[in-house]
Amino acid sequence: MLKRTPIFLILFFTLTYFISTAAFAQSQPPRFSAGAMLMAGKGKMGNGLADAPNRDMTYIPVGLFAGVNFKKFRLGLNYEYMMSNQNTDPTQVANTNVSGTGTSIGARLEYYDGKQSIGAVYRAATVYTLEKQTVAGVSATYKGSGFSLQYTRQIKKRFGFVIDYTSETFNESLATAPIKWDRIAIGIVFSNFLSR
Repeated sequence: MLKRTPIFLILFFTLTYFISTAAFAQSQPPRFSAGAMLMAGKGKMGNGLADAPNRDMTYIPVGLFAGVNFKKFRLGLNYEYMMSNQNTDPTQVANTNVSGTGTSIGARLEYYDGKQSIGAVYRAATVYTLEKQTVAGVSATYKGSGFSLQYTRQIKKRFGFVIDYTSETFNESLATAPIKWDRIAIGIVFSNFLSR
């Protein structure tokens, strides 16, 4: 999983460069919004039952968003690629390891006052694939949905920071009870909004 990290970092910073160029910059509040986020956070994953006890996780999500602006509101689409790593020893959680990667698409709505924003993301469709294959030699994939709450603040020009809380439930492709996970993360954000 970590071998793929440089590829996504290159993609992230390439997109960031194009977002911050003059082609996207506007002296007046732009009609369209676009941006990218890189975060890191901690949380839990599991169902609290014997087959999948809750365990500590580390998450590294990379997010992209684009949409339209109505005065102080932003409405748009959201995409996220996430890498996760289990911190708890598998022997302490029924010899299971839920490290893996996931993608999520959804819609986001934000209120932006020229310096900071607060908003929510509806994660409509998430697909999460475990890093370790099953005994049968196949990759286990979970599907679900959830939400994110985010606070961002512009620091300098198009650069700022983001605080994120995310919660999701995987309720498809599971033989037992749904698996829930959550995270609290912080990171950096680049967008075509200039700090005022």
